[in-house]
Amino acid sequence: MTNTLSPVPAAMDTTADRRPPLRRRTSWAAGLVAALALAATAIAGVAPLLSPATPVDDPVAGFSVDRARQDLAVVAAAPHPMGAVEQSSVEAFLVRELTAMGLDPQVDVQTVTMAPDAPNSVWTGTVRNVVARVEGSGPDADHAVLLAAHYDSVPTAAGAGDNGAGVVSVLAAMRVLAAEPPPRHDVIAAFVDGEEHEMLGSLALVESADWIGDVRVAVNTEGVGNAGRVTPALTSPANGWALGKYLRAVPSPAVYSAFGAPLNATHQGADLGRYQEVVPAGLELVIVGGLPAYHAGTDTAAGMHEGTLADYGTTVVRMAQQFAQADLSSVQAPDLVAFTLTPGVTVHYPSTWSLPLAVLGALAVLAVIGFAVHRGRVGPRRVLLSWVVLGLAAVSGIVAATGLWLAARTIDPRLSDALNGGTYERTAYVLACVAAGASAVLLVLWPLRRRCGALEVVAGALIGWSLLALLLGVFLPDAAYAVTWPLIAATAGFAVLAARQRSPRVTLVTVIAAAVPAVLLVSPLVVLYFILAARFELMLPVATPLPMLWVVLALTAVIPLIAATRPRIGWQPAALAATLAVALTGVGALMSATSSGPRPDLLVYHADADAGTARWVAIPEQLDEYTGQVADSGWAPTQFEASPFHQPGQMTPASSAPAPAPAHSPAAPEVTVIEDTATPGGREVALDVRAPSGCYALTIDIGSEAGIRGVAVNGKILPEATTGAPVSVRVVAFSPQGGIPLTVVVPADADVELALASYTRGLEGSPDPQLQPRPTSLTTAVHEVPDAVLVTRVVQLPPAA
Repeated sequence: MTNTLSPVPAAMDTTADRRPPLRRRTSWAAGLVAALALAATAIAGVAPLLSPATPVDDPVAGFSVDRARQDLAVVAAAPHPMGAVEQSSVEAFLVRELTAMGLDPQVDVQTVTMAPDAPNSVWTGTVRNVVARVEGSGPDADHAVLLAAHYDSVPTAAGAGDNGAGVVSVLAAMRVLAAEPPPRHDVIAAFVDGEEHEMLGSLALVESADWIGDVRVAVNTEGVGNAGRVTPALTSPANGWALGKYLRAVPSPAVYSAFGAPLNATHQGADLGRYQEVVPAGLELVIVGGLPAYHAGTDTAAGMHEGTLADYGTTVVRMAQQFAQADLSSVQAPDLVAFTLTPGVTVHYPSTWSLPLAVLGALAVLAVIGFAVHRGRVGPRRVLLSWVVLGLAAVSGIVAATGLWLAARTIDPRLSDALNGGTYERTAYVLACVAAGASAVLLVLWPLRRRCGALEVVAGALIGWSLLALLLGVFLPDAAYAVTWPLIAATAGFAVLAARQRSPRVTLVTVIAAAVPAVLLVSPLVVLYFILAARFELMLPVATPLPMLWVVLALTAVIPLIAATRPRIGWQPAALAATLAVALTGVGALMSATSSGPRPDLLVYHADADAGTARWVAIPEQLDEYTGQVADSGWAPTQFEASPFHQPGQMTPASSAPAPAPAHSPAAPEVTVIEDTATPGGREVALDVRAPSGCYALTIDIGSEAGIRGVAVNGKILPEATTGAPVSVRVVAFSPQGGIPLTVVVPADADVELALASYTRGLEGSPDPQLQPRPTSLTTAVHEVPDAVLVTRVVQLPPAA
């Protein structure tokens, strides 16, 4: 009978498996035991990301969950986007609370203008940042600590997780610091406006706050959901000092530098990206859990997980106390690699160790493979063949897992709108992707194991992991640990198996021990990267395969190891994994269809001021109890620009029906030509654009077929917005107050067209302002446009005769 770990000329035998039935059952049982052990390991790996079970006050930090809950009920009482009346109420609450602490809060009002997606895009708005300071008493008190939280929400959500929890946590930290003896350093709290609109509030601080140069370290707070743990997802460069302070301050941290590494490398994230332009050190704390509530109508104070709120508050208070007394003369150190294994167990070391560790792992792989070749346990050609074929298996696995995800999005369209309160339970879909990736890897492994032995296939996997560890060690050292340590463990397991024949029991134990690090370290990254993909995949489709990379990476190590417990691999495991993937997809679709979570929708009254007509627009296309009440008939499919600020021109399927004109037509935007002159640069048109009273946002599409050579908004010239002389530029103005000075430069004698759209939150200006409210089975959809009155008009500006 063929030995389990033979280099297998015999494995090329294509005859049926003639082992006794008992031996075949034992082989299957070994594989099942290994799979169950590794599934338990995966559960242990993601455990640190789960919400703390029991919220308790922290007597050391002085944080009260009850007080935080009371504060959150005020901050997240209703949607409060930049410029809204509800935002003014939150601002007034913050000023009252800070004043009651004995502080002197200031409201810094600034109009800022930027080009976020140059060319073709300009954003402007007036922000109101609330700033307060606890004075330090040390000789270096002017070395300040910044605690920052944006206090605006998206227009469709009350914003308990994003970012009410951060706001009340910073408020709690200031309350604790104000009640204690003066700290060594000044501690500045900045409650920032306009984060949801390209971080206009933090831009205002960086550009104009006279104290920003005093700040040595910043702690910014954010949220991507309303449950789970709080983790330092992003850090400033040279994060060793700041991240080290976090690890010392927090008793049970949850940190994964392989999650933050690509975000840091690509400058993603929130307000910390602004602050680190002028502040030498910083961390961005983020809630990572409860994703369906992100930017959704379900992100309420009542829906906020108390354990998560307690975790956030105690983390911010402890960090504030730590930084307030620290030596801030030198706040940068080489980056740290940090990763949490299980609750309460976190490993960290300098990232400069990453490449040497990867080199050590690669040398160990070469040594043990050389040893196995010398002992006649493996053949070098078949090892190289295994490496090449496993690379193809990895590609196949990524394609299969990504393909299943895209197919699931077709079956369950709500899955593609993960930020829309869409699919409330995504676990079945995630597991289906894992099963699909496993099926593809097993399908490639089936013929490979007919030519190569189990040890040769494992050796091929080790070569692939060695190369990846070296690449990450060079280019993304903060993430290399997720490959290097599993590589070292798998290499040790390979050495044990290659030394001599082992009994089935020893082989099973060795295989499990060798695979555990890969599962333990990669499983939380799969969860985090699925959150990351959900955050970006609608705007950046390339984000969709990101979690699949980690899924398949683990599979290419784990599957060859588990397969080493069997003398040969047939087609059955691949078929079983594929069947499981299909079944899990069905379970996910069923859970989505029967979910009790509220369904999102959107209703807009659109008045065309030029044509004198109006229509109702409903998203999604299928009408519901709320959207269908405005018209009994006349509905037809249409396309609607539901996210006109970040995704101009991208249309969403919708339904529309004719609407009667209201008794008083909604006011339209107004355009006044101040000056139209010929200059050496071409035709220069100076305009004053005014939004209707109460307008939440105004878009101005400037168009000229001859190309736009220059744009200035609110007196700020933005050459980057007209790079290449585009034929259109969209200007977005948030909470527009008074007139918006706008200057456009085009070639001489060229036409200019302005297409204007004003958005006013709520439907009070519609012909049916007394709509029945949404039932609890529905919620506001996550789009940049809330339920609103939209008024559009077009203004033609031909050249002077």
